[in-house]
Amino acid sequence: MKDEYPSGKADLMTAFMVRGQELTRRRGSWAMIDLPSWMSLKSFEDLRHDLLRTQRIASMVHLGRGVFGSDFGSVAFVIDNVRPGPNTTGVYRRLFEQHVDVRSVATIEKLFRDATYNRFEVAQADLAAIPGSPIVYWLSEKMRGSFAAGKPLSEVANLRQGLATADNNRFLRQWWEVSRARSAFGCTSREEAAASGARWYPYNKGGEFRKWYGNQEYVVNWENDGAEIFGFKPRSVIRNPGTYFSPSVSWSDISSGEAAFRRYPQGFIHDSTGHSGFGDPAMLDQITSLLNSMFVMEVMKVVAPTLHFHIGYVGLVPVAPGVRDLSRCGVDNLVETSRADWDLSETSWSFERNPLVALS
Repeated sequence: MKDEYPSGKADLMTAFMVRGQELTRRRGSWAMIDLPSWMSLKSFEDLRHDLLRTQRIASMVHLGRGVFGSDFGSVAFVIDNVRPGPNTTGVYRRLFEQHVDVRSVATIEKLFRDATYNRFEVAQADLAAIPGSPIVYWLSEKMRGSFAAGKPLSEVANLRQGLATADNNRFLRQWWEVSRARSAFGCTSREEAAASGARWYPYNKGGEFRKWYGNQEYVVNWENDGAEIFGFKPRSVIRNPGTYFSPSVSWSDISSGEAAFRRYPQGFIHDSTGHSGFGDPAMLDQITSLLNSMFVMEVMKVVAPTLHFHIGYVGLVPVAPGVRDLSRCGVDNLVETSRADWDLSETSWSFERNPLVALS
């Protein structure tokens, strides 16, 4: 398949899609029923790119789960083998609300016969303009337009993966497990950290769902500018050390729900699962505000359709030209409120007193 159907090589069903076009004469049509995974996953990006630019999606019925029992969902579509123009549109039906819902065939048929239920008519050029070309016909016109009007986040902030020690049991500790005298907080650079003579430094390891501030429990052995970890190569992977100890906006790589974005002050080394963005501190506040918005929550459902929120997905988030006009005051208040909440726990290194004791 790799040699014969390069754009459809990721799956047998998509190889058949490519073959379907090849067997269809010009201005003819072909149709299939498939799993919906090809509509959004990155592994099928080349297929979508080619399809949207060389053929016309005439109609599509997104069936959800239930037509074939407790399945993974299905989608039926008709493709015209004609090159689309700037005003070419297709008709789409979405016969479910949540993809996890398993509906009976009778229910799905009833929804299909209701011509007003979740019917969309979308310009194909709008879908092609979204990074990755996902078939996200249900997005509002304004949301689709935001991709064309804004810049990808990857062009606004410096998004980077971090350190992979390859042996966390050896190199990581929770901060209360080590000597405070041998720990350094707030270093601004690798040079300052090396000069401190400390062994343990704050480590951003991602962690559970938490917005604005928190998940600051770990320290990493970075004594002598990480000499022991550098010596652990090739198992260890020291990515982007030039960003270590810089302020950042960060998020966890994996989440079963929504992504959550947090601000980290100077002094942290970030992990390969604690993805981070760097740049001007004022801009990072505004970016954090944007990333924790409902708008981006909806965008992430489109650009990150799996449990992973890796840098490539988050980097596609559109940033409008007016992002610098967002109020920093509101972000500062949210970060400080989240910080105060985090510091109520004994697992915070800024913990001072249990609030219940303070009331006594």
